[in-house]
Amino acid sequence: MSKTSDGTFTHVRGELAWTIAMNRKPSEAIAMTEHLHAADHGRFKLLGLTDDCEIALFWDHVFRRVVEAGFDADGVDDLRDPETDEFERYEGRRDYIRQADLKAWDLVHPRHQWLLRHAARDGVR
Repeated sequence: MSKTSDGTFTHVRGELAWTIAMNRKPSEAIAMTEHLHAADHGRFKLLGLTDDCEIALFWDHVFRRVVEAGFDADGVDDLRDPETDEFERYEGRRDYIRQADLKAWDLVHPRHQWLLRHAARDGVR
């Protein structure tokens, strides 16, 4: 498998770009993918895409919660709490993934797809 200079597999960006292109403007999919990839570091890890690829969900390692952002070819919006009634914290990403309605997501980031297999095995959504 080929790798990018930062050590991540190129198929991850390809899967993101393909999914975005299928739901949004194909001509802007690469730029959107690069902006998501740039935001996916350190404190925040990209979990996946929802709402016809209009919203990106990130895991916040510091506060152990999920944050969301809109994104387009110009960049990723400020990360914010999801539109929910309360501020939710989780034990970890696995805890959140087990509770999320993943079938409603447009894409689960490839780094987390192993959790889908565990959720399916455990009978979780």
